[in-house]
Amino acid sequence: MAAQHHAPPSLPPQPLLRNRGFMALIAGQLVSRAGDALFSLASVWLVLDLTNNNPLASSAALAVEFLPYLLFGLVAGAYVDRWDRQRIMIAADTIRGVVTLVVPLLAALDALQVWHVFAVSFLLSSFGRLFHPARQAVIPDLVDASQLVRANAVLEGTGQAAWIAGPALGGVLVALVGAANVYYLDAASFFFSAATLLLVRPRPHPRARTGVSLRQELLEAIRYVRERAILRTTLLVGVVGIVAFAPVPALLPVLVRGHFGAGSRELGALMACFFAGSVLTSAGIARLGQRLHRGRALAGGLGAVGVGAFALALAPSLAVAGLMLLLLGGGAALFNVAEYSIFQAETSAELRGRVIALANVTSQAVRPPILIGAGAIAGLVDARVALALLAGAALLAVLGGISSRALRAA
Repeated sequence: MAAQHHAPPSLPPQPLLRNRGFMALIAGQLVSRAGDALFSLASVWLVLDLTNNNPLASSAALAVEFLPYLLFGLVAGAYVDRWDRQRIMIAADTIRGVVTLVVPLLAALDALQVWHVFAVSFLLSSFGRLFHPARQAVIPDLVDASQLVRANAVLEGTGQAAWIAGPALGGVLVALVGAANVYYLDAASFFFSAATLLLVRPRPHPRARTGVSLRQELLEAIRYVRERAILRTTLLVGVVGIVAFAPVPALLPVLVRGHFGAGSRELGALMACFFAGSVLTSAGIARLGQRLHRGRALAGGLGAVGVGAFALALAPSLAVAGLMLLLLGGGAALFNVAEYSIFQAETSAELRGRVIALANVTSQAVRPPILIGAGAIAGLVDARVALALLAGAALLAVLGGISSRALRAA
């Protein structure tokens, strides 16, 4: 009788908390996102100080950060697929740390002008276009496929947790030491993140084909998304999400200073409400793991963002505004985790950087005109009108997302 050979049973994936490479990434991102939280408040407040509380300048400051998506986003995605993703992230964080130091040094020399703030924001965002697709593309090389939703929820939740204390602390620091000096802490957070990334050990990933031009690589990614309904639909829903959410961080300082007559501390507290909602929702998603229906989560997250933004425009007090930002944060977390999980799971490894970059570029392409338009409406009429108009348009689009066959099958 012939001997029967049985394959050994497959081992369960390593728990995320025991995955040293993934936890090193999480630790670095926790500190880096705390620096981002300080920067986000300090940069907008600094621009408002330098321009005498001009709402158009506030929107322009954020628009400048997103121009690199259009200029470098797709090309950066191609290089993420060509180069070592770990080294890309380390280099990008190190360079961003150095660039961030320019603002406080110029302020110390009493030479800081508003265009300097715009230039630094532009450079930080430019190197971020390499870092962010590399980070999202490397996650499937660090965890098992069955852990993708949970890993994205942990990354989203821990990153946003830093923003709970970050904005409130940022508001206090801006009042105590000035907005320009807060940049020192953001620079330190980039250097810390670069150091932790040395401990990340992703599995080797297939590289983009050699001997192929950059243009061919980009066209290959566009065709790949166009031919797959789930990727194509998710990409379009991402654009609608930006329309609903983009005006919120730009116009919230204007609402706080103008409509509510408050200051930087209150702005920090409201921003903390948004990220508290994000953390709570991310914790719930992490418990669900792969049981989360990604398509429904995407549509539900977009709906929550639209409702929260519309209600924020009507908020009669800071307390009600805080509750609406809690809802906004929860919707944004649900949306982000579902979106990235779909792109990671439905894209082959050698195309992952380009596809994620394409999704980022497509959704962020609408952000600068939305920000400028919202700032113009706020300047001519009222910031609340701008928020309500864009949130209402996004809510109408949710109906189309709910009826999408591709999202129902995701």
